[in-house]
Amino acid sequence: MKTLKLLVAAAGCVLAATAAGAAERAVIVLDASGSMWGQIDGKPKLEIARETLSDVLATLPAELELGLMAYGHREKGNCADIELIVEPAAGAAPRIAEAAGGLRFLGKTPLSAAVERAAEALRYTEDKATVVLITDGIETCNADPCALATSLEQSGVDFTAHVVGFGLSREERRQVACLAENTGGKYIRAGDAAELKEALTETVSARPDEGEKAEAPPVALPAASVKAPDEAPIGSGLTVEWSGPADKNDYLDIVPVGYEETRGELSYAYVKAEEAAVLRAPGTVGDYVVRYVWEGPDKRHVLARAPLKVVDSAVALIAPARVMAGKAFTVEWKGPGTAGDYVDIVPDGYDKTGGELSYAYTETGNPARLKAPGNPGRFELRYVLQAPEGRQVLLAVPLEVTEAVASVAFPAEVEAGSVLSVSWSGPAADGDYVDLVPEGYERTSGEIAYFYIESSQDGETGELVVPGKPGRYQVRYVLQAPDGRKVLARQALAVTGVEARLEAPGTADAGSGFAVTWTGPARSGDYVDLVPAGYKETSGELAYAYTDAAGDKDGKRVSEITAPDQAGDYELRYVMEASDGRHVLARLPITVR
Repeated sequence: MKTLKLLVAAAGCVLAATAAGAAERAVIVLDASGSMWGQIDGKPKLEIARETLSDVLATLPAELELGLMAYGHREKGNCADIELIVEPAAGAAPRIAEAAGGLRFLGKTPLSAAVERAAEALRYTEDKATVVLITDGIETCNADPCALATSLEQSGVDFTAHVVGFGLSREERRQVACLAENTGGKYIRAGDAAELKEALTETVSARPDEGEKAEAPPVALPAASVKAPDEAPIGSGLTVEWSGPADKNDYLDIVPVGYEETRGELSYAYVKAEEAAVLRAPGTVGDYVVRYVWEGPDKRHVLARAPLKVVDSAVALIAPARVMAGKAFTVEWKGPGTAGDYVDIVPDGYDKTGGELSYAYTETGNPARLKAPGNPGRFELRYVLQAPEGRQVLLAVPLEVTEAVASVAFPAEVEAGSVLSVSWSGPAADGDYVDLVPEGYERTSGEIAYFYIESSQDGETGELVVPGKPGRYQVRYVLQAPDGRKVLARQALAVTGVEARLEAPGTADAGSGFAVTWTGPARSGDYVDLVPAGYKETSGELAYAYTDAAGDKDGKRVSEITAPDQAGDYELRYVMEASDGRHVLARLPITVR
């Protein structure tokens, strides 16, 4: 598998660099959150991570003191689920491989706290310390990885964090790469051969002296320029002309005067070759700077700047310059605010005051809340005045709607009728849901099971009741956008059969009670019943007992059933309750005398 080879090489290069760079101790921080059940090329990422470690650890020198930290591996929804599983020690590689092989992948992604705990385990304020984070997701526990990296770098003797990311989008990369950049480490994206080759060459060739970081040769900065308007009204869209290398992750941003960080910008837009960029002016009057930020081989560099003065305006719309498809967002507005005025979203160049994709009346409050269309593209955000002579557009500003990204992750195979925990990520817009449908099903209705995203208690997981019929299914993330539903992500699910068995006397006296011993899934709603011989329905039973009320006898589950008053031939059955209805898993004949 290509991605596996890339990830093995990526992790190998950072670990090899750790050894070659005379780092005495290092800790691997492994993402064991529920999202690791997501697949790359049909294989769960958690299996890729395990195989990566097994392959890489076998090649490391025995004298390297190595440890393993994991997070999200013991319970769902707990940001404190972080554990140093293997203490840093020489010769620990086999124990690390074994421990990684036994991890469960369940919970949240407290990667910042895990990196900090790993640094503390290495006594980073006293000794040289290296942390290698392997993750497929971003921070989900309200921490700032960029601020943490700066703190660790400033207070550590010689601290370095390397980040291996796989399956991360460009936006997600922005949020975790700073862990490496701010500590002199390397962010390596598994899945891009060119970036990986560059990272391998640069990292492995470094040979720092004992106890100090290598002095990397200065990076030759390419030429760039930025040309922006001298002045712009608050919240307005402004077109910025630029020149520069136009690498994949380069962008233009707006920051306050004197701001030097390459994060936390007020507005940004990725550059596209031979295209002017459109940025949104801040909502506060003042002096700002428009910058060209280059994604260099070591970190982000500001290559060019242009001043920008933001001035007040009688009519203004203050909102993000770009939003994800289907995402709800707020718009602060300035304007007459008369009865009937509204803020809307329309296609770029649309000049009618009707047929809008989304809208909110100003009388409902400020800020207004709108929902982006479900399809990416260029749109306009408008303030529409309701005047006596008709509607009038007082202001229109550009709005870029970006492709919505979502994922679902779960074990690829489960038993019929079981409860499936699904880890998800996505826009989390109002009305979004995760559903379960037959393989190849394309409609966005008639699903077998579903849960709304807003019902997720931890903002990352939800539960589906699996069908009782074995077969091939799909779990999907469905976006509810103003212009209709759209399937953003899907992953295959194999449902396997489940068995049940019944033991009871062959005969029973009419009206008497008797014990039925059984084995089965014993899930919520399952029951044992008694029906006439050959009866096919899963209702109208003569007697029944829910499995969750059963007792125990000699280590076996036992339910009490009462025989009917009329003699004849009957059947005892085990009935499983599933999302697609009730299923009879076992039958046992009984004669009532």
